[in-house]
Amino acid sequence: MEVEEVILPNGKSVKVESVRHPGSVVVIPLLGDEVILIRQYRPVIGQWILELPAGTLNPGEDVKSAAIRELSEETGYEAEEIREILTFYPSPGISDELMHVFLATRLRAGKARPEEYELITLYPVKLRQALDMVMKGQILDAKTVASLLYLSLLKE
Repeated sequence: MEVEEVILPNGKSVKVESVRHPGSVVVIPLLGDEVILIRQYRPVIGQWILELPAGTLNPGEDVKSAAIRELSEETGYEAEEIREILTFYPSPGISDELMHVFLATRLRAGKARPEEYELITLYPVKLRQALDMVMKGQILDAKTVASLLYLSLLKE
């Protein structure tokens, strides 16, 4: 966490706390009419949640390479097609993190290789069911909610 004095566009000075972040990727893996979610234990909130595969960029890593890496590490899947569909700031009031969302299709199964601190199981569901879970508050992860809702608009 950094604290710095910032001059606002109106000329006023304010102390700002911020988290500097290298950026991240989110992957929407589609296998036919199913989306491959992951069920992951998140120690900060002390619970298991459903989310899309995602991760932080490594130094010097381009976003597409990071998406390919995260998809493979967390799910074992490799995509014949992967393309960026959305970019957004998830928490611009506290962090400069920029998230890049990728759609991964034409998937081939493989062996997942999560980091040793990542407790992950695959949770494939029909895309329609995943959207229903968002609407019912069963998926609470913001990057997953935003990405799935955006995908549903693309498919209209």
